Amino acid sequence: MTNQRKLFIQSLFTELQDKDYILLKSIEKHICAIDESSDLDIWWKNEQDDFLADFAQNQSCVEKVSSHRQSFMNQLFIFFKDGSFLQIDSLYKLIRKDLIYLANDYLKTQQIIRNGIKTYTYFCLLEHLVLFNHLNFSGIPEKYFPYFEELSEKSLKTMLIHFNQKYGTSIPDLSSLAAFQPDLRKQLIQYLEQRKANRFLLRLSAKIQYGMDSIKNLSDQRGFLISFSGVDGAGKSTILKETRQILTKKFRKKTVVIRHRPSLLPILSSFVYGKKEAENRSATRLPRMGNNTSRLNSLLRFSYYYADYLFGRSYIFIKYQLRNYIVLYDRYYFDFIIDGKRTNLKLNKAFPKWLYRFVQKPKFNFFLYAPAEIILKRKQELEPQAIKTLTVGYQSLFAEFEEAYEQQYFSIENIEKEKTLHFISAKLAQAM
Repeated sequence: MTNQRKLFIQSLFTELQDKDYILLKSIEKHICAIDESSDLDIWWKNEQDDFLADFAQNQSCVEKVSSHRQSFMNQLFIFFKDGSFLQIDSLYKLIRKDLIYLANDYLKTQQIIRNGIKTYTYFCLLEHLVLFNHLNFSGIPEKYFPYFEELSEKSLKTMLIHFNQKYGTSIPDLSSLAAFQPDLRKQLIQYLEQRKANRFLLRLSAKIQYGMDSIKNLSDQRGFLISFSGVDGAGKSTILKETRQILTKKFRKKTVVIRHRPSLLPILSSFVYGKKEAENRSATRLPRMGNNTSRLNSLLRFSYYYADYLFGRSYIFIKYQLRNYIVLYDRYYFDFIIDGKRTNLKLNKAFPKWLYRFVQKPKFNFFLYAPAEIILKRKQELEPQAIKTLTVGYQSLFAEFEEAYEQQYFSIENIEKEKTLHFISAKLAQAM
C-alpha cells in the first residue's frame, strides 16, 4: 500500500512542472522510489519557500508542517496523518559555511530533465557529491557508486578527466572517492577561493550570515531529553533501540544514549577498582543484588548520584542539547524513588521524590510494563510479586508527575512492539 508520503511526493512534482528547480543528488529511476529515510534536496533559482509551505499545508494527508529558515535555505518538516514523515531542504545557495561551492548561474546551465524530473547532468551530480562531502570531511556515500557504474567506462573516465582539469586535482578513479581525502579537500578549497562568488566582500558577508545562522540554530533547534523506564524484561532496551532508529532514520535527528544518569561524576566503585574495572563489574553484576542496609551509607551514596544529576545537567545541555541532539536515557532518576534497591539504596522514597523538583526533567518519559507472566518469559530476574509492586509504583508516580509537571509522562503496556513504537513515534512527531 502506498503511504501518504509517496502520494505527496508524486503530487508535489506534478505541481512543480512549471517551476524552475533542480532536484539534487537524485539517482532514483522513479520519484516514488526514494528511500523512506531520505529527504528531498531542492535547489531553486528564486526562493520558493511560501509555495512549498502553502502546498504542503493544503494537502489533506498532511497532519503538520513546521519549518526552520536559514540564510541559504529553508527546511520543511512534513508530518502525515498515517505517521510517515518527509523533510524537504529548499536551497537557494549551495554553500558550506562561507564558501559557495556551486554557483547558481552554473547550476542553471547544468539543469536537465530525467525521468520526468528536473535535475542536473551526471557530471554536475558527481561534482556536487565530491564537493559537498569533502567540504564536510566525508567521502561519497556508498549508495551512489552502483549508479555511476551503470555508465559506460568511457563516460565515467571522461567525467573524471573533466573534474581533474577543472579543479586541478588528480583523482585516479571513482572508488578512491569513497573515503575522505584531506589533500583533496585542500585542493578543492584552493580552487573555490579563487571563484568570483567567493571574493573577499562576498565571503565576508557569507561569514556574517553563517554566524547569524549559528546563533539562530542555538535558539531554534535545541535538543531535548527522553527517558525510558521499566522493570527488567519489560522490553525497554528493545523499544529504546528502535526509537533511536526512528529518530535518526525517520526524523533525521542526531541522538545519544545515556545510561541512568549524566555520568559527569564517575561510578562510585571506580575510586576503589579504577574506572575500567568498575564499569566491567557494573555491566556484569545483576541488578538489585546489593545488601546495603545502612541509611547513612544510602544517604551518602544518593547524595553523590544526586550531585551528578544537578551538575551534570549543564554538561548534557552544552555537549548535546545545544548541538540539537536528542538525549535518550536508559533509565532515569525515577529508579531512586521506586526501586532504590536497584542501586543498593535504602531510603524513604518521599525524600528523593521531593528532590525531583530540582532535577532536569525529560520532555518525554515512557514507563514500559507488561503482565508478570510475560516479563518472566523474557527475563527471570524478579519475583512475580516484585514485578507487580514495582509496576504499580511507577504507574502511580508517572500519573502524579503528569499532573505536577509540564513534561509528559506515559505508562505504556508493552505487549505488541509495533503498537508501542507507533504510540511513541506519534508523540515524538508533536515535538519536531
